[in-house]
Amino acid sequence: MRDDWSPTLVSMLQGEEVTRCFMIELVSAIKGTVRMTDWDADRTVSANVFLKSPGFNVTKWTVASGGRPAGIDLTLPFDGEGPLLADDIKRGAWRGAAITCWLANSQNPSDREIIVAGFVGKTQFTDRLVGNIEVVTKGDALADIFLLTVQPKCSFQFGGTQCGVDLAPLTLTATVATVTDNGRFTITVTNPDNLVFTHGKVAFTSGANAGYEDWARSWTPGTSLVDLVNGAPFDIEVGDGLTISDGCDLSRSGARGCKFHNNVNRFPGQDYTPAEVQGVG
Repeated sequence: MRDDWSPTLVSMLQGEEVTRCFMIELVSAIKGTVRMTDWDADRTVSANVFLKSPGFNVTKWTVASGGRPAGIDLTLPFDGEGPLLADDIKRGAWRGAAITCWLANSQNPSDREIIVAGFVGKTQFTDRLVGNIEVVTKGDALADIFLLTVQPKCSFQFGGTQCGVDLAPLTLTATVATVTDNGRFTITVTNPDNLVFTHGKVAFTSGANAGYEDWARSWTPGTSLVDLVNGAPFDIEVGDGLTISDGCDLSRSGARGCKFHNNVNRFPGQDYTPAEVQGVG
């Protein structure tokens, strides 16, 4: 146990009568918040109710120390009644959701400590009875080393932290007009500034996908066709509301590149190459 944990929680864990329980919270922009406990009765912390769930079980856990991420093996219930619906897991609706798991005193659940915090990574559903989700901690994420790809185009996400462009004044509201599938649809949008939405951010504001965010792989001005990078988890319907942002052509000096967006000082691409040396043999 960590030496900065609550003394009363540590005392309970070291005592003769252990009344510990686990509590878990998942927060999704699409599905909202789900809270569960493995105790045999609901537990409440600061007006947040953690529902008793026999299907939630922690079988193994370790406490972070020395900079190492904590590890945890847990079981979550997926079914047709909820709060975690099997169909949502199949569709990947919980991918990216923030997840926090506490060890607590069941008799005083406010006396608790976080044993793991991170986000939902990959989700799988092998059949109607078995599914799993990957919990990625911040330590896990930092353990992976990502190197920029040497390429002439920009590798940053337009409007992201590394890019730095403010998308707020470049974002318009739109409505779904026709639907091909969950990744391709046309929109009705007022475009007074003649924005080009290829590589722009798409955020659904109503319908089954409200709260879901994606990026436009491409945008066809003539037909107002949007092609999403990943595709929405739930069926897109005519009339669904969304916001869509201007995009970038990922070049240094292209028609709608970094120079156009007054952001050329952050361009990471390797678009300058040495001229060929002629006559060397």
